[in-house]
Amino acid sequence: MAMTNVEIFSENWNKGIIKYEIMFALEEFQKRGLKETSKWLAELSWSLEVPPSKPDKSYAQTHYGKPNIFDETKRPYDRSVDLFNQAKCYFDLDEYERAGYLLRNSSDDLSVFLHLYSRYMATVKKHLYKCTVNHTVAARSMGQNEELRSLKNELSQKVSDGTADTFIAYLYALVLKKSAEVSGPGTTNEIIDALRYSVKKFPMNWSAWNLMSNYVPDVAKFQSLDLPKHWIRDFFMAQTNVDLVQANTAIKMYSTLRKVGFKKNIHVITKEAIAQYDRRNFEEATSLLESLRADDPYRLEDMDILSNMYYVNGQKAELANLAHHCNEIDKYRVETCCVIGNYYSIRSAHDKAIQYFQRALKINPNYLSAWTLIGHEYTEVKNTSAAIQAYRNAIDLNRKDYRAWYGLGQAYEILRIFKFSLYYYKQAQRLRAFDSRMAMAVGETYELLNRPEDAKMCYRKAVAVGDMEGQANYKIARLFLQEKNNKWSAHYYQQFIQQAEDQGIMEGSSNHHEAYIFLARHYLEVEQNLQQAALYANKCFDFSEVREEGKKILRQVEALQLASSIEEVEMTDGQD
Repeated sequence: MAMTNVEIFSENWNKGIIKYEIMFALEEFQKRGLKETSKWLAELSWSLEVPPSKPDKSYAQTHYGKPNIFDETKRPYDRSVDLFNQAKCYFDLDEYERAGYLLRNSSDDLSVFLHLYSRYMATVKKHLYKCTVNHTVAARSMGQNEELRSLKNELSQKVSDGTADTFIAYLYALVLKKSAEVSGPGTTNEIIDALRYSVKKFPMNWSAWNLMSNYVPDVAKFQSLDLPKHWIRDFFMAQTNVDLVQANTAIKMYSTLRKVGFKKNIHVITKEAIAQYDRRNFEEATSLLESLRADDPYRLEDMDILSNMYYVNGQKAELANLAHHCNEIDKYRVETCCVIGNYYSIRSAHDKAIQYFQRALKINPNYLSAWTLIGHEYTEVKNTSAAIQAYRNAIDLNRKDYRAWYGLGQAYEILRIFKFSLYYYKQAQRLRAFDSRMAMAVGETYELLNRPEDAKMCYRKAVAVGDMEGQANYKIARLFLQEKNNKWSAHYYQQFIQQAEDQGIMEGSSNHHEAYIFLARHYLEVEQNLQQAALYANKCFDFSEVREEGKKILRQVEALQLASSIEEVEMTDGQD
């Protein structure tokens, strides 16, 4: 179910006001040391080629609840300004504890936020050094960390009494997330409430929007959120559609954002590429990311996504070139390690690939893609227990990662624990209901559990959503054959053959010879349709496995046709 009939705000918004708000927000985020969002806003501003136009007071009141918000940026000088500037320099040099200590007695909103954020960053940094790649996400959770617990209590008090501004509310959500990496429904609702509070206070807080998109498990949840009617919500909606694998809706929204003026924006192009990739439009997806690489050759963000596309397409030369290029720019970036890992994987050097994915996880233990990819490599080298742990880590980080659910299904299938396998395949299918491969996996597991009717239902669903592998009709035919229901078996074998012939049967393809010989026998022995029997017997000549049997059936058909001709002649002579 896609997010249909959603209102798109940016389409009719004043572009000059959009530009002004981006520039205003950029300054606010830079002052607070929120680097990732600052970069996102700077890229957004660069891509919108219009002069800024300052909003009037009624606009500010409507969207920010403060008529003078755009006039409050200049802070009158006193000693606290020097203190903040000094602390901010320490923060920028990653001396978080020093920055936090310096601002311990500050009372203005800006300094209070930097003090609390510095404490958060210092706590996370120290905890990260203690973690190794083999730790689970649950083990890395900071729920028992005393410093984080103290910070959480302070922030909770500010949010509860209504004194928290947008940035404090966002930080509170971040602390909640970090203290419960494997979050339950209660924590999730608390995080969403804090983020909604944040974006209502200051709609331009992309940090809050971005984090909130991770906590929207389905369309129903999205529609229940009471969110500001502001143009930046379009970016949130589009990204959430990508995360929920609602690719068609996402692509339409990004197309609108391009028309608004964000045609060259890095975020828009990257997310559209991922949506195209989810639709299996590999050529279009690859082209979009390659265009980004051409425009900004030293950018490493999302290059691991491009390497995944090269891997799926079997583009070994392009993947080798990308790995060499990324290694030259920065060999210690997590994206570079993933790209090189994919390069070794496509060459079947799985042990070497595992080394690079492990290196990526040492750099950033919460990098989702690396956990999924290392899980695939462990599966290749038959280290099933390590693969299961890797996939579980990926799911703990993002329960919407269908690749990890599917990987768990495969791992338990290898272990022949089919009930577990069925559960995980069903989770993957729920996330990608339009993907026939998921339905096929569920159907095959039902077969292994001796539940043929459930298996047939899944295979029919695979046909309905566009059977990518062309095997669903064959599987149904086999199930009817086991039940000795030759009529329906013949029907589905014919569907299988028709689909295969429409797509073009690849040389050496399996199962087609089985369908041809069954249909030849069926039309000879059951339907007694000699013309159809001869047609399918002739098809058997293309397959060495059934060539002789096809010749035998053809001789029987010719003999029956000859006998029929003689009988007709005798009947004619008798009438004369």
